[in-house]
Order: sequence, then structure tokens, then C-alpha cells
Amino acid sequence: MDWVQCNNCGSKPNPVKVYLTACFHILCQSCVEKAKDAQCHVCKKPLQTDEICKTLRPDLMELFKDPRQLATDLVNELKQIATFQAKQREIYMKFKNIEIKKESEKFKVMRTKQLKMEQEVEKRKKAFGENNAMLKAAKEEKKRLTLRLTQLRSEMPTPQLQAVHSKTRTEPLVSKSARIAPPLANRRRSHEFPLNILDQSTSKIATSTPICNIDHNRRDYMTRMFGNGLEHPSPIPRQ
Repeated sequence: MDWVQCNNCGSKPNPVKVYLTACFHILCQSCVEKAKDAQCHVCKKPLQTDEICKTLRPDLMELFKDPRQLATDLVNELKQIATFQAKQREIYMKFKNIEIKKESEKFKVMRTKQLKMEQEVEKRKKAFGENNAMLKAAKEEKKRLTLRLTQLRSEMPTPQLQAVHSKTRTEPLVSKSARIAPPLANRRRSHEFPLNILDQSTSKIATSTPICNIDHNRRDYMTRMFGNGLEHPSPIPRQ
């Protein structure tokens, strides 16, 4: 390094010691000792020095390296850094591709579910529309029938309309006395009726079985027609 010399007096390093200042100037030992007020002879800044030797700090030692060697080392370092980062980026992309593949599969599944849901929604919309149409038709039919019923009621005669509304009975009423059987004391015993009498109400031959449940008027009619007859005791013992 022939360019290394004192920036104040021009002295060479050998055999004189030289120093590197904090303001990046080179001074020999004699100039450092002669510095007034501890100031640099070149720029007058506060003087702080480091001896230029093998024990110089690495960051300051870089200033004395050959630029071509420094460039070569820097290029090699850059290549090493670039290679390292490229490998790490390749590994990163590998994991990223796996993650993207998984997400794509999830997306396909979700898309399939979405399509099914859309089809179901369309199906329900169609059914809802059909139900609305049926409901509308039913309302129209109800309205039509209501109008028809009103028209029929207006055309119906007044007495018949009252009979329909009040639900009156058209058959003649029968008094309770006519429907109630006569008292037990007035009923004739079963053995007082003659045998072989044709029961016109049932078209069967009457027997000696008690027939006290027949109509009272019917029994009087039979008495007038056939008389009391002979007594034929019933084979059924009396109670």
C-alpha cells in the first residue's frame, strides 16, 4: 500500500508509526504528538486515533483492502446470500403450493355445497310459487262460491229461507202423552191375550211371551177386534 502516508507531513509508515483518526485522516506519530488542543491537523476536528497495524478493528481494516479483492469477496458473499435465499424461497413455495392445493379442495367442496343450496332454493321458490298460485285460485273459488251463495239466498223465497236458517221441523209434532206407554197398572197381563193372533206390526204369529211393550192404542184395537178371548197361562213363570 504505497499510498499510505501522513496527511500532514508525508512521512511513510516504516519505520514511523501511523494512526487513523476518527475523521478518516492518516497522521504519523510525530504529528499526533504535536497536535494542538487535541485537534486534527487537516480538518481541526477532535482528535481520536487508532494505530494502523494488524490489531486494527475489522471495520477499519476494510479501508485498507484491495478494492478488487473486496469486490470479489463481496460478489462471493452476494452469491452465497442469493443462493441461500433462493433455497429458502423454494422451500417456502413448496409449502405454499401444498397449502394452496388444500384451500382449492376446500373451495371446491364449498362451491359444490353452494350449488346444491342454490338448486334447493330454486326448487323451494318454484314450490312456493305453485303454492301461491293454488292459494290464489282457492281464494278466487271461495269468492265465487260466496257470491253464488249470496245470489241463491236472494233468490230463495222468504218462508223457505227462514226454515233453512231456523232449521224448523216440517213433520207434525207428537205430544209426549202419545209417546209415553200407559201406566203399569193399566197394562194387561200376557195370558189375557188370545193365542194365534197375527201381529200386524211385525207380520209374525204372536206367542204367549209378554208383549207389554207394544203400543197401548194398538193393544186396545186388538181387544176391540178379537175380544178378551180365553185365558191361556203363559209357560213363562210370573215374576
